[in-house]
Amino acid sequence: MAAVTVNSAKRGLRAELKQRLRALSAEERLRQSLLLTQKVIAHNQYQNSKRISIFLSMQDEVETEEIIKDIFKQGKICFIPRYQFQSNHMDMVRLKSPEEIALLPKTSWNIHQPGEGDVREEALSTGKASFLTSKHLPWCTLFPLISEASMVILG
Repeated sequence: MAAVTVNSAKRGLRAELKQRLRALSAEERLRQSLLLTQKVIAHNQYQNSKRISIFLSMQDEVETEEIIKDIFKQGKICFIPRYQFQSNHMDMVRLKSPEEIALLPKTSWNIHQPGEGDVREEALSTGKASFLTSKHLPWCTLFPLISEASMVILG
């Protein structure tokens, strides 16, 4: 019963956040994304992390491109989501470079990701990610940006 209430609350929160984000102008979303990027990059846990999992942003989401560039600039290892078609399963797989993103195939949601046949290192198979971003909860733990993203410190 509690799980139903939690799932319902999550759906409601996601819908509200999507509506608020859509109401932001492209300029305001970019401005807030840049502020968020600065906060993430300056965060002590991010600085101390060697393996980082991060989502690839869609057009109407918080922009993660500059964070991804910084991950590689600092010599960290970057993992991105790979969703299995018609499944709730997702792996975090290694990205070779920021430039590789544009070469990856797109999903039906228009998100770049490695194909299922593309064998890659998986974050949880080879160690743990010490810093993770996800688009499923608000970033509000770090920065009061209206978006669909979160930062989770794993270790």
